[in-house]
Amino acid sequence: MKTNHDDVTDAVRRLSTPDDDPAGMNRRRFLQAMAFGAGAGAVLSAADAMLLGGLLPGEIGESWGASTLGPDDGILITVFAFGGNDGLNTLVPYNDADYYRYRGRLAVPADQVLALDGAVGLHPNLRYLKGLYDEGKVAVVQGVGYPSPDLSHFNSMATWMRGHSGTGPPTDGWIGRWLDGFSDDDPFRAVTIGSSVPLHLQGVRRRATGIPDVKGIFGAGTDPQEVRMFDAVREFSASSSGYGVWHDLWAATARAQLQIGATVEPLLESPLPDGPLSSKMVLAARLINAGLGIRVVDMGWGDFDSHSGQPSMHPARMSEFDDALAALFTNLDETWRSRVTVLFVSEFGRTAWANGSDGTDHGAASVSFVISSKAAGGLHGQHPSLAGKNRWGNLDHTVDFRSVYASVLSSVLGADPAPILGGSFQGLSLFDSVPGVVGPSPAQIPAVAGDFVALSPERILDTRSGVGGRSTPVEAPQQIDFSVTGVGGVPTSGVTAVALNLTAANPTAGSYFTLWPAGEPRPLASNLNWRQGAAAANLVVTRVGAGGRVSLWTESGRVDAIADVVGYFGTSGGSRFLPLSPVRLLDTRSGVGAPAAPLGQGETIPVTVVGVPGSGVPATGVDAVAINVTVDQPTKWSYLTVWPTDETRPDASSVTFDAGQTVPNLVIAKVGSLGRISLYNQFGSANVIGDVVGCFTSAASGRHVAVAPTRVLDTRDPSRGVGRIDSTGAALRIAGVAGVPDGAVAVVMNVTVTDPDTGSYLTVWPTGEAMPTVSSLNYLARSTVANLVIVKLGNGSVNLANARGSTHAIADVVGYFV
Repeated sequence: MKTNHDDVTDAVRRLSTPDDDPAGMNRRRFLQAMAFGAGAGAVLSAADAMLLGGLLPGEIGESWGASTLGPDDGILITVFAFGGNDGLNTLVPYNDADYYRYRGRLAVPADQVLALDGAVGLHPNLRYLKGLYDEGKVAVVQGVGYPSPDLSHFNSMATWMRGHSGTGPPTDGWIGRWLDGFSDDDPFRAVTIGSSVPLHLQGVRRRATGIPDVKGIFGAGTDPQEVRMFDAVREFSASSSGYGVWHDLWAATARAQLQIGATVEPLLESPLPDGPLSSKMVLAARLINAGLGIRVVDMGWGDFDSHSGQPSMHPARMSEFDDALAALFTNLDETWRSRVTVLFVSEFGRTAWANGSDGTDHGAASVSFVISSKAAGGLHGQHPSLAGKNRWGNLDHTVDFRSVYASVLSSVLGADPAPILGGSFQGLSLFDSVPGVVGPSPAQIPAVAGDFVALSPERILDTRSGVGGRSTPVEAPQQIDFSVTGVGGVPTSGVTAVALNLTAANPTAGSYFTLWPAGEPRPLASNLNWRQGAAAANLVVTRVGAGGRVSLWTESGRVDAIADVVGYFGTSGGSRFLPLSPVRLLDTRSGVGAPAAPLGQGETIPVTVVGVPGSGVPATGVDAVAINVTVDQPTKWSYLTVWPTDETRPDASSVTFDAGQTVPNLVIAKVGSLGRISLYNQFGSANVIGDVVGCFTSAASGRHVAVAPTRVLDTRDPSRGVGRIDSTGAALRIAGVAGVPDGAVAVVMNVTVTDPDTGSYLTVWPTGEAMPTVSSLNYLARSTVANLVIVKLGNGSVNLANARGSTHAIADVVGYFV
């Protein structure tokens, strides 16, 4: 068993073909050389001439076009952690006393481990991966290795890259042999991001294409001299020259490179992240989103060779991997998510014992991850035993890495693994189904009308405490999914939409939340905006997505997410909506609906909301009211809770605010006994205003239809024809737009103001009616504030007006009533 500590970089270099090396000039190699600006004039070796023999002359095509994916074609992203990832500190046996005895200060403390079961858990820096695991999207393969392990970086990398049980020097790899099975030579079928093509992507006759992650690809320049040169190359290669197959090979390769350069260069226009792996993942997402027919995207990074300095080095690698996964799935269009599988591997693990130099040495068995929406989530294989290991004792593998490859080849790439791997290896059942197309698009989902069932507020998500299955903040750019059916009084079936009060807490940067049905593309919309350090809340009504879940995404910083369910729309009976012109039912500044005094700390006031003269709310049969609640002149940071009078006050918030802020929030409140709701203030004192905009009653006829968020107004976009909103206001047509039918009686939309030139408030009301003396949302100068608005339609339209100054306004329709 070898124990020489080869240099990792040298091992990778020796097992890859540099794209700027002109020694090999088959079509693929020349294409990659040109991709990095390498010159021509190479001399072919005898070996390269033999390789070219299978390509000439019949496979020199006039044009290399990208293939299209079949309906069940999966996409594989391979991530090779070069240097030997420490499997014990990645998948931590936190209940094993031997682990802590062997590792000493290198061991991950048990109270920091992200537990997967009672025995093992993930490194604490793998929080995003843990979230995917909790959603059933990660197959964790324990004890991965191979018989008679070789602890040389070069030799073990070669074994993993070759993926074949044969003997002799490795000359081709497992993905390269898969490529050999295709009759055409699509350059985008498999790509590697980096400066060389590693062994596992090289076949006997075909190989992957190198894609740089920097601008300047040959064929994409716009300088007039470059353009003239490119035009000359295209003309030069337009037809056979009559000078033989070698001449035509060079010409066809050059023309193909121009096509590829023109395709890839635009994907590099937007800056890539700075992270060593995140930049590759974002480029991978862009390549996949471009619809080029890509089946494999490969990338590698490191160094994981932690002989010393492991307490700082290995956690950094874990963070890099976690951040890169978040970057991938944030940037990946929903169209492709069900197709993508991420395979994480390393050439070996580390020793069970620390080495006395603040590190670990080359070991054997480690851990691999298979990440996919179609993965059979959970633990696979058996964790290697640590019992009785001496100073140089190695972990015994329990899963042959080629079994992992076999599962990926058959399930993701649709190949027979036996001829590619040189033998049959025991399958691991790492997939529940074949990666392929997703379900119907939002446009294909039929509109289903629902009736409303009001609930006392109940918390179903709190990333501060673990409610909803997550106990860590949302870190941008990141998406999390959480369940909204089967929790908080919401049934598991028959639910068309849910009403949630969404709160952002402890934000480290100004940003926003987008909430939408799980399993659908993230829309161009925002539901809640906040500034750095300031908590914010907003009511959200959203259609329920796949598995009874919704997706939540944030743009910047780190923030805790809190969601309190206040009701749902369903097909099995409930109340219907009666839209009203806004009427003020509560104002503690003037004594409307309550004493003329601020609501003090720890105080509760009941407010009558049914049967109030002039409000339009009936005196009987009302289950809930939609009321815009505004806090004015608060003395401290605090929150309001709104709930049915005579019921126990729930652990929930309805409006969150800072001292001195004027903050609105639409509240759908279940009505308690005697037709009243209660409002409670936690800290300080504040004036409270309430404007009713509708109610839910068995006597009404308005049924709710949820739609995916659709932008109908953005005054920042000149093409929409509406400028900044001032006191003269603007009319906004809703019926016939964003899927809202002409017969709709009211619309549900999230309204956001941004860049107001002075503190003011916006009013939204039905077209054709007098402007009411109420506010839909309040804001300070230069702020960005959002609020959900339910507004009656007047002739299919609504009006918006700003009390003072002017502001940009954005409106996203999320539903309507018919």
